[in-house]
Amino acid sequence: MIREDGDYYLAATTRAWVPAFSLFHSRDLVNWTPIGAVLPQAPLWTAGRFWAPEFTHWGPATRVYYTALSRSQVHCIGVALANAPAGPYQDLGHPLYCPASGAIDSVTADDGHGGHYLVYRRFQKPGGIWAIRLSGDGLHVSGRPHELLKATAADDGVVEGPEIVRHEGFNYLLFAASNCCRPPCSYFEGVARSRSLLGPYERARRPALVGTRALRCPGHGTIVTDANAQSWFVHHAVLPDDPVNARRQPVLEPLRWAPDGWPVLGDNGLPMAQAAAPLGVQQRAAVTKAPDLTDTKLDPSWEWPWNRTAFPRATSNGLVLRADPRTAELARQVAPLDVRAQVKVEAHGCYAGLAGVEGGEDVGEAIGIEVGKGRVRVWRGVEGPGTTVATASVATGAPVTLLATVRGSRTIRFAIDSGGGPVAVGPTLSTPTTSRLLRLALTCRGSRRSGAIFRDFRISAGR
Repeated sequence: MIREDGDYYLAATTRAWVPAFSLFHSRDLVNWTPIGAVLPQAPLWTAGRFWAPEFTHWGPATRVYYTALSRSQVHCIGVALANAPAGPYQDLGHPLYCPASGAIDSVTADDGHGGHYLVYRRFQKPGGIWAIRLSGDGLHVSGRPHELLKATAADDGVVEGPEIVRHEGFNYLLFAASNCCRPPCSYFEGVARSRSLLGPYERARRPALVGTRALRCPGHGTIVTDANAQSWFVHHAVLPDDPVNARRQPVLEPLRWAPDGWPVLGDNGLPMAQAAAPLGVQQRAAVTKAPDLTDTKLDPSWEWPWNRTAFPRATSNGLVLRADPRTAELARQVAPLDVRAQVKVEAHGCYAGLAGVEGGEDVGEAIGIEVGKGRVRVWRGVEGPGTTVATASVATGAPVTLLATVRGSRTIRFAIDSGGGPVAVGPTLSTPTTSRLLRLALTCRGSRRSGAIFRDFRISAGR
């Protein structure tokens, strides 16, 4: 997160999906509007795993330092440049830093003597948090890396997500530790301090933030200071209804400084499930809403797999999607566990459909229904035609409404409506116990010369 005068901007990990690093804007720190993304498409040097974007003011301009997997399968640090936090951004075009041991979770920090450093987690074991000197323009590294913090047994061998803030003569290194992602998670936020940026660092006697039943496994945060000089710590945590950590949620905590100089996060080191709004503005209730497919401006929340570029075109006649032989997927994340969705499709040479897509580090398996050439098919697979589960016949060429009902993010069933009411197609299908359906996607499978038109997209939460 970053503040620019009275505006706040937040960027988020997108993993295997692009546009990479979704961008959100707020005037009050609690109500957020999607405004696009940092990178409209995957840079040529990358191969997915778009993690941990971090804003940096660099003079009058803005940078986003981020993690991505390189084509040689090494985790590297990249950087995107813009004149302002809202963008547009231009990628550097190559990795900024790509050591053989891998580097993730980067931030920038200065040493108080005019030197700038890239601070990051070394990806391969034994890991740890390291720093390497940046050039004056911030676009090159030089010298040998310095280890700032080792992972201990109490950290489960992992320290990551560094954030450095200077306060009363100390550099405070906030870091996430332990297991973020494998259920059951054990993530927590720690803190250490040093007079010198490069250490040595002394750890606090207790973690800065540990989980509760309401907000589990908090960690990996950023500090932002509002116009009233109050500091806040934004991090992610897991809700009780998410046993496999599929939906890490952004959480905002107040930050204050104790008399002994150490930072105090949340409610004396516990995440706050509820609190007064930072700037006194009421938080609006979340609304599950499908975009208007006849709007000629493409909704910014659409995304697609990094290696299967979707080519959507917003028109007043509906959203036009070009086909891909491996199945074009134009997806959007869905927050509720229970959801109903429907869309009217008109296939023009391809098999056009609606699918639920599993979450994960890479593009997950899709479970979908598609229609084309007088046939309806329920299928599942990661790409291509997948495995056929059920089929039915339908009138050739006529628009058909496809319907999907998701329960608990784990089961999905399909129906079609050709004008006489819904007719179920195929059985109820389930994800593996370790995965969840996190996205709904419009799909189009076939020759790239073919396509489909989608209209009347509706999403409603609840059973």
